[in-house]
Amino acid sequence: MSGQFANLHEYISSLPANVTQNIYGHPASCLAIFRELPVLARTIIMRFICLPNSETNGQPQPISQSVVSSWINPSHQNTYKNITRMLVKLGIWNEVGTDWQLDVTFRNNLTGAIFGGTTNWLDETDSTSVPSERSAKKLEELNIYSSTRWDCVLQYLVSPDKGQVTRETIDVFLHAKLLKRNEDTSSSSTDPYAITGSGFQFLLMNRRSQVWFFIINSLETRQLRGEDISEHLIFLFQLSFATFGKDYSSEKFSATKESFVQHLRELGLVWQKTRKIKRYYPTKLAIELASGLATSTFADQQPGTDEIQSGFLVVETNYRVYAYTNNDLYLKIIELFCKMLYRFPNMSVGLITRQSIRSALSNEISADLILNFMKSHAHPQMRKRLLENKPLIPTTISDQIRLWEMERDRIVDQDGMLYNQFNTANDFELIEKYAKDLNVLLWSNAQKRCVVVSKAGHEEVKRFWKMQRPKTGGD
Repeated sequence: MSGQFANLHEYISSLPANVTQNIYGHPASCLAIFRELPVLARTIIMRFICLPNSETNGQPQPISQSVVSSWINPSHQNTYKNITRMLVKLGIWNEVGTDWQLDVTFRNNLTGAIFGGTTNWLDETDSTSVPSERSAKKLEELNIYSSTRWDCVLQYLVSPDKGQVTRETIDVFLHAKLLKRNEDTSSSSTDPYAITGSGFQFLLMNRRSQVWFFIINSLETRQLRGEDISEHLIFLFQLSFATFGKDYSSEKFSATKESFVQHLRELGLVWQKTRKIKRYYPTKLAIELASGLATSTFADQQPGTDEIQSGFLVVETNYRVYAYTNNDLYLKIIELFCKMLYRFPNMSVGLITRQSIRSALSNEISADLILNFMKSHAHPQMRKRLLENKPLIPTTISDQIRLWEMERDRIVDQDGMLYNQFNTANDFELIEKYAKDLNVLLWSNAQKRCVVVSKAGHEEVKRFWKMQRPKTGGD
């Protein structure tokens, strides 16, 4: 998605140096970021932290850049250069002359996190973590709760409706440009917001990438309000090392941190019975957030282990779409580009029409996004077409959708100013030539003596016309 960070490293690199240092001041943050690094970067850092400190100043021992480069196979030198740029941007490496030196704060806290010797990262005071039949049941309840809450957030994105999410979540959607304000507010039934092309692409990410992308934009909105987001980031990294099914205390949380917990509660990252009860349970959405299980970019992430991966869409050459699912979220997504005809308990039928595609295109959902969605969710029966060397989506459908998109490009709107009522042909030709020389002429007609210039060039042409013919002609 344009204008957004490709991964967690890019976001951390974009933060001010003081915020980054605050984050590296906690072992959980250092270990979480370390786990997200590429394998080569983790290997180099492990060599650095195993070296003794310098005897002169007690700082991490610097190593010559040529020595570090000699560790790398010549065929992987380009990868090594990319790694060094990444570590410098993250503030993990410092360049001291011709040497590399590991940041002392990062090194000390990462060493403590890996080899032990640090205090508990989350407050476990009065934890009710004794295994029992009741607590075992809570695990399934936490899974259902987190899935339900996140689906609720996504459903609002697909079909905005007041009351489903808080104002803060809507602000994050707008900041991330996943939603846009609906210009057509003539009807009371019209939703105030509409999904954008970026929002539709957001729905194609796997769940972990969706959550990280949303959290990053949520932190940006809080940073714009003047909050210290380092506290929130440290808390998120701490949650990634929490024990699933175990509760933790929030008694000592500040007001801003408590507000952030309530936001995470809405997203399904933590479960809390009520705000008054100062205990919370991290869900798998929070624990797996910085688990280090994936290092690919957010934009490249495809649907994960949800139902969406197995595929449920059948697209026929008669423009009918059969969705073998009863998931409301997926059906609302399909409704963005299909006219829904029937709905049965385990199957729904839609029709791809010119009007439905043009409606999707008006919401910045391109033909490529629609086709990629249908390919990503194609039913196993549809995928058998690939074995026969046939396109996954029938050519009749894909070509027609692209043709409907091209229809919108036949006419291009452009603001301009009309000059007419010229007294003589010479006056018309004078203005026409001057507009051409300035490259601001949009259209002209010698027979009707009309000239249209761009809005940007209007003032210059107007000034020239008044100088040449101050008392005649029209504008």
